[in-house]
Amino acid sequence: MTMRWLILPLAALAEVGWATGLKLASSPLEWLATVIVAAMSLLLAVRAVRFLPASTVYTVFVGLGAAGTVMADAWLFGTHFSWPSLGCIGVILVGVIGLHQFSGKPAMQTSASRTDVSREGASS
Repeated sequence: MTMRWLILPLAALAEVGWATGLKLASSPLEWLATVIVAAMSLLLAVRAVRFLPASTVYTVFVGLGAAGTVMADAWLFGTHFSWPSLGCIGVILVGVIGLHQFSGKPAMQTSASRTDVSREGASS
């Protein structure tokens, strides 16, 4: 995993942190910490967009953030957690891994576009 990709799990972790902070914050200092973590989450996601496709960043950021928030709710607050919920989180994580594996690779060129390029080169 390259350093670029490490930004996204950090952003997702911050996402889980501020979502959890929304439930726990009761004092002005706790609300301030929640706002800071929310800003950090967004800034990390914006930083990742500089290096990775925006669609990939958004999907991974939201997917990991949602999965992490579900797990944090179950662990910290005793929210009902079932095997189907775990299966859905697994599907999200498989999608995130798939995006990591296939992002950044050039799209395959169709034979029609290769023919057009070769014609342009021949006419020059």
